[in-house]
Amino acid sequence: MTGLIGSYLLGGALAAMAAEKIAPKTLQFLEATTISGYVQSSYQKAWGAKGTAGDPGSTPARFFNNNRNGFDIDQAKVTLEKPIGDEEMGAGYRVDLLYGRDASRITGNASSFFLEQAYVQFRLPVGTGVDVKMGRFTTLVGYEVIDAPANWNYSRSFLYTTQPFTHTGALLSYKWNDLVDTQFGVVNGYSDTAGGVGVADNNSGKSITGRLGVTLLGGQLVLSTIGIAGAEHAGNNNGTRWVANEVITYNPDWNKKWTFALEGIYGRDTRMDMATGVAGTPEAMWWGVAGYTKYQWLPHFSTALRAESLDYNGSALSIFGWGGAFAPATVADFGAKGHVESLTMSCAFDNIWRNLTPRLEVRYDRADPAIFGNATDGFNNNGIFTASLDIIYAF
Repeated sequence: MTGLIGSYLLGGALAAMAAEKIAPKTLQFLEATTISGYVQSSYQKAWGAKGTAGDPGSTPARFFNNNRNGFDIDQAKVTLEKPIGDEEMGAGYRVDLLYGRDASRITGNASSFFLEQAYVQFRLPVGTGVDVKMGRFTTLVGYEVIDAPANWNYSRSFLYTTQPFTHTGALLSYKWNDLVDTQFGVVNGYSDTAGGVGVADNNSGKSITGRLGVTLLGGQLVLSTIGIAGAEHAGNNNGTRWVANEVITYNPDWNKKWTFALEGIYGRDTRMDMATGVAGTPEAMWWGVAGYTKYQWLPHFSTALRAESLDYNGSALSIFGWGGAFAPATVADFGAKGHVESLTMSCAFDNIWRNLTPRLEVRYDRADPAIFGNATDGFNNNGIFTASLDIIYAF
């Protein structure tokens, strides 16, 4: 017992000595900064996908979660943040560093690193307070997000991969009252993911993004109308790529175990055929809808269901993400017009161990025309089925 007490006293003395050697500014930084993150690893098996000539272990019609048969490190993330807090003129920052297969898919390179977010934030003392972000931040568009723990399923929807990922610019947020909140931003372009750190801005034009949120039924129902528009053609500011997005979430008081979500999207790129990359050819369009439901059976067990449908006309590239994973010549193999749909079912053992959540998922995708297969044997499969296990440890 005496030895144990001595160890505690010695440890406390060493900690005090170490603290004395740390600069006051460093201590202040550590006290104000929140460090968090998570690690996600997975195994996925696919039936109906033959991989590609360059990557025989992949499912080419999936932008994310495209491992055909194997283990993976999908995401390892560290976040450093000093929140604004409740101060009238508060200020802070946030940095999100992402590593893993998802990071390499977003950036289109093999480094596996992606600077997901890096911005300063502060509050202007106007009305109830205007919160400002300046730097790189995640998009307003979409129901699903980059961060794996925030999504109900392991895999991302096709709708998600038609949307931007991050932007660099300025974003203002204002809550008018308990019913209405708005966001407005000016950014360099549709999605800035080049090189993991660099900003992919191919012209001098800027894009405008915004969101109108309406909260009803005492917080049970939230309606979000989101949009982004701007010139996205290399070397000129002619033509416009724009996306309109509606997200509805409902968590009923009559049974809080249920959560429902509905998302619709319509996108258009004028003066650009995304299948050929040639300006002046018929414009690209894509539109779709996805429905989500989740039920929390037990404190540590939930199930989720996602059904979606997506059509594209002259914009096959949009189906597979804007990160550059498919060149226009390759996209031509998939067809410039078509329809994809999928059904996904998942179950999660939420924090079954402290901070650890395993999830099981089965998913079926169907496409017309056929897009599953590979360049050697042909993209001649209309359907693909996958089963996956992913495990997330959050800290």
